[in-house]
Amino acid sequence: MLVLACGAVLVAVFTHDLWRPLLDGEFAGGNTRRASAPLTGTQPALLDPEDAHASAAASAAALEPEDELARQQREAAERARIDAEAEAARLERERREAEAKARAASGSTGKGPEAEVAAATPEAEVEAEAVPIETVEGQAINPNLTGQLQEATNKRIRGWVQDKFEPESPLHIEVLINDAVAYTLRADKRENHKSLGVIWRFEQPEPAELQDAEKHVIRAFVYRNDQHGKSELRNSPRTRAIGAYPKGRLEEASPETGITGYAWDPDSTKKACGVIIRVDGETVATIKANKKNEELLKRKIAPVNNCAFAYDWPEILSDGQAHTVQIFAVDNEDGTEHEIEGSPRVLNPGGGFANEPPVGAFDICNKVVLAGWAFDPDAGTGTIDVEIWIDGALHANVPANSKRDTLRNSKVTPDPYHGWVIPTPEQLKDGATHTVRAYALNYPSGVKVELAGSPKQYRLEENSDPMGGFWRADDNTLRGWAADPDLGAQPCEIEIYIDGKLWLRTVADRREDWLVGSGYAPNAEHGFAIKPPDFVKDGEEHEVQILAINYPDGPPKNLGTRTIGVTSVFPGFWTGDKLLDTRISKGLQVTSVSPWYDAYHKDVKAGDVLLEYAGIVAGNAEVKDAQGNVTQAGTMTKDFRIWLNTQKKKNDVVRFKFWRDGETYEVDIKLGEIVGK
Repeated sequence: MLVLACGAVLVAVFTHDLWRPLLDGEFAGGNTRRASAPLTGTQPALLDPEDAHASAAASAAALEPEDELARQQREAAERARIDAEAEAARLERERREAEAKARAASGSTGKGPEAEVAAATPEAEVEAEAVPIETVEGQAINPNLTGQLQEATNKRIRGWVQDKFEPESPLHIEVLINDAVAYTLRADKRENHKSLGVIWRFEQPEPAELQDAEKHVIRAFVYRNDQHGKSELRNSPRTRAIGAYPKGRLEEASPETGITGYAWDPDSTKKACGVIIRVDGETVATIKANKKNEELLKRKIAPVNNCAFAYDWPEILSDGQAHTVQIFAVDNEDGTEHEIEGSPRVLNPGGGFANEPPVGAFDICNKVVLAGWAFDPDAGTGTIDVEIWIDGALHANVPANSKRDTLRNSKVTPDPYHGWVIPTPEQLKDGATHTVRAYALNYPSGVKVELAGSPKQYRLEENSDPMGGFWRADDNTLRGWAADPDLGAQPCEIEIYIDGKLWLRTVADRREDWLVGSGYAPNAEHGFAIKPPDFVKDGEEHEVQILAINYPDGPPKNLGTRTIGVTSVFPGFWTGDKLLDTRISKGLQVTSVSPWYDAYHKDVKAGDVLLEYAGIVAGNAEVKDAQGNVTQAGTMTKDFRIWLNTQKKKNDVVRFKFWRDGETYEVDIKLGEIVGK
């Protein structure tokens, strides 16, 4: 009898996936994906426009009234069951990973941990089942904790942290360098911040791992010893590179003022860096950025106020023809040239045809691929070439003709064939730090232009970070994508947190055809489109954060945090309070513009300054009287966002006034309307 009883128990344990749905009332056949929603007991439907009959959420059975003791016992039992299932799922993943590593070691496969299992099992049977979590056990983040990694150099690693709800609680910081734990610090310097309240500062002086001449990636996480979960600090990760590139800005290029701007080398701020002025690719002058401009230090644009430059208007620019002006700052240590912001600038005083410079980006650099895009308006739908340089030597000439649907869908280019992708060269995989640059060649001729995101310093990583995005969030859809280069074609796991609590763990395996050929992933099955639980439709705000889980280990990738349950109006561009152009004293700096929205197609550009919105002057700080009462509302970036979300709604049209290169322009922009598909 004892043997029979033990056998019955074992059968029940190993077949619980078959009999438990019958008890739960959820059994729906072998081809139905189960993904119980941890907070509600409902099933989140995976949204798919091609499948009008996607699984609907099952209604939770109504419970009979019960006394308090019975309720507590039931909830405790339920929590124990969920914890046991989570632990079983974890052990199962570890078992599969161990088997995959063993197969890889024996040379049987080079794919991800579940590749061979998937090949031998029907698709519906290997789809990952979401593990519901109702407690914070094993939770990746702690929503109560926040902070900022302010510096990560060979001199020090420092920052501040805070527990928003228990500000006096002891906080600890885990510092990772190249994905390995380097320091565990205690935040022990208490400070009463004027706007944040109680914060705690931490510092690690002269970190030994950052004293060499190699690239390093530094991450910092805050945690409490008495709670689960860690939160990655803002500005983490940071990259400690081999010397910092020169920085600067071309401000003016006109006959009245000449060519002016500023430039400095962060590695040697007391030494003026060189500035090279080129017209149509030919050097016309080499000068020093050593003139004084009080605004640079006053506004904290630069670390010194004597790094401005000025050059008289060159004769060649007064011939009435179109010309391209470029400004390069020269690194004080190695003599390399770096084009500064605001350059190149096309001057066309005589009107008529002017050769426009190419545009594009170098946005992927990992152990799998180098990738980006490039487009020249003068070439129309034609292809231009991209030069790849490694450590100062030309490595390859690559045609920018691969398909990137997002370029066409957002109407950045007239067709999608302007991407470029190459396998990561072997010479980058020797463990040393290399400098990789990408230039777009001008059509039909003219100066070549270094792409946005170039140069990059690359050092072979043992574990590549996941990539992805969380681009849509409302009461009906959470949509985005995630891919991990270490998994190849296999989908990576994602975790969805609602109001800081883990709601769903699943895989990003929805088909997104635009990924093919982009360099982000080798195949299309890396998207997600998930219906949030019904409880977010309660009329309250809910914060949704999505993480891509790093394989085989390492910190997760934060795909973004969005608020649902409230109307959020996006003007199509982001602003910052700090003005980077010393020629203007008030306004909000446009830091970037999204190509998916109307502002981009009304020619708003990063670097412009927002002067007015709907007749309201931008850039005024809030004014209070002696009693702390607000006497004049502010119009800084935070105030501008509040105004949008309280006074405007999607598809409203607002008139904006901007400043660019000494001139103003006004434009009507439709708010929040996505352009293209």
